[in-house]
Amino acid sequence: MLLFFPKPYPQETLLSFIYRVAIEHEMGNLDWIFELILREISIYLKPEEVNRLKGDKLKFVAKFLGLTLEEAEDLTVCKYFERYHIDVRNESKNTVFLYKKTRFCPLCLKDGVYQRKSWISCHSIMCTEHSVMLNDRCYICKNIPNAKSIILDKCLNCNNILSNSPLKLNFPNKFIEYQQVIDHLLEKDSLSFSHPWINNHGTFIETLDFLALWAAKLIPRVDLSIFKYNLNYEGTVLERNHLKNFRTVEQTACLFTYVFNIITNWPNEFEIFIRNSEISSARSLQSFIKYGIPRIINTPLWEVSKAFTNYVAIKKGNLAGNQYVRSDEVRFLYPKFNGGIVNSPQVKSQKINVLNSSIIVIDKVELDIFMDKFEKSYNKEELRAIWGTSAKATFAILNAGLIDRAFYFKSGSVYNWVIPKNSINTLKKKLKQASTTNISNPITFNHVAEWIGPDKANFLIKKMLNGSLKFEYKYKLSDSLLDKKDTYYQIKEEIFRLSKKSKVISYRDATFILGVKQSDVQYWISKGRLGRINNHTINGIPFKNFLEFHERFITTLELAFKLNLTVKQATKKYTLGKLISVSGPKFNDGKRLLFIRSHI
Repeated sequence: MLLFFPKPYPQETLLSFIYRVAIEHEMGNLDWIFELILREISIYLKPEEVNRLKGDKLKFVAKFLGLTLEEAEDLTVCKYFERYHIDVRNESKNTVFLYKKTRFCPLCLKDGVYQRKSWISCHSIMCTEHSVMLNDRCYICKNIPNAKSIILDKCLNCNNILSNSPLKLNFPNKFIEYQQVIDHLLEKDSLSFSHPWINNHGTFIETLDFLALWAAKLIPRVDLSIFKYNLNYEGTVLERNHLKNFRTVEQTACLFTYVFNIITNWPNEFEIFIRNSEISSARSLQSFIKYGIPRIINTPLWEVSKAFTNYVAIKKGNLAGNQYVRSDEVRFLYPKFNGGIVNSPQVKSQKINVLNSSIIVIDKVELDIFMDKFEKSYNKEELRAIWGTSAKATFAILNAGLIDRAFYFKSGSVYNWVIPKNSINTLKKKLKQASTTNISNPITFNHVAEWIGPDKANFLIKKMLNGSLKFEYKYKLSDSLLDKKDTYYQIKEEIFRLSKKSKVISYRDATFILGVKQSDVQYWISKGRLGRINNHTINGIPFKNFLEFHERFITTLELAFKLNLTVKQATKKYTLGKLISVSGPKFNDGKRLLFIRSHI
């Protein structure tokens, strides 16, 4: 059990506090306190995980240390991990807080021997209170200190007193300005930084790390070094394609003040950064264009992507205007559309080549005007839901140009339709005006589309609008009622018109007109009733042959229409001997009845 319960210092870490508790209890080995915690509250702790404790584990540890849960939480860095969306299970690879190592200010250690949170920030370089650069190594043996080193104020390797370390003084104001922003994030939980688009701490850190990662790849070491202040950018800050958790103070000062200058003087310094990268690191810049920029679209760092696009369009492409959008950004800006729209005639775009990468850009002002025009629009699937029609029928109507100002653009093999709502409302009004009542032989629009073939649905709309086809408009187009007989003759007329041009009638159209199955048509062909057809591979029948057959014979379907009967009534007349057939089961000649047209 603990006998003494000290209070935390301002901005102290939890690990530092635990070690101070161990000192208060005169533990010869400070790590013994972890054995005491295990024995007293059955919680096994490793020093490197202490500063990220949370939940019940932190609650029990806090009680053991004589702290409230709120006091203990203030000593951890969990809230920072949550804010920056860092998975604490991967803390050793995070780029925000050091894992096992620490930095320190010798003068601060003289004032109070405990670890400050800013010392474990991967972004810290200065002590703003004393205007000195932080140390991250023992100046005698170059060993890297940890929290225990700080509490004991000595190097655990050579016993050198850390607070006696030489001071690194007289650094530029931008170092102090940068560190003041970092300190404010840690101490005040807010951003003390005015910027055109960075307006919160999370975005600031993400931008800082993103640009630092790519600056480390793109900018030569000599350009990152600050020789005036004896700061040489040496070694690497990268671990594969990520920033290392531990970066030396010198590396951090060189790299992050370089990036801070870009952020502070946005976007001019960013453009200079890209231009210099193009000269010095062409291959890495290609990677930046291909992998770096696309990954930040629709994230808090999107403005970096936009600035890059403007640089490409205005500086590289010499285009007028002041704001451009890349093709891969369009679908995020306007969810109804995807990037494929820039390949359509509807949008004017420019292709600019940068280091063998083709970048398609569009003037955002022009794009906004275009998108505003069609903002209140449907896509094909939305129109299908409104009309209740099938995909093929809807496509046939759209493709026939019956909807004013509707258009499509292709993305791969997919047709993406843009259908103005006003145009659909106008069509609806026209159909209502042309609508009639008392349809004698009603059939729904959808059933008609299935009967004649959905690819001919556009013929129905045309004839409904011009008054040649009687119909009764319902709430949904699919439920509207058409006259079956009227529809048959109107569509038959269209089929004959098209077949006369093509000189071929499809099996699908032939079976509609005759009211039989394709197998019946093929049977009559085999018996020579449609004349001699040499090409059996053709997907249809020579129209001349079909027309001669049609002029000679009439089937039960058309006969029923001609006599104003149902098919069942016409069949009964035949059964009663009032109609004479020349084919069918009775003659052992196929399954369908045929009548001589001239005998009717």
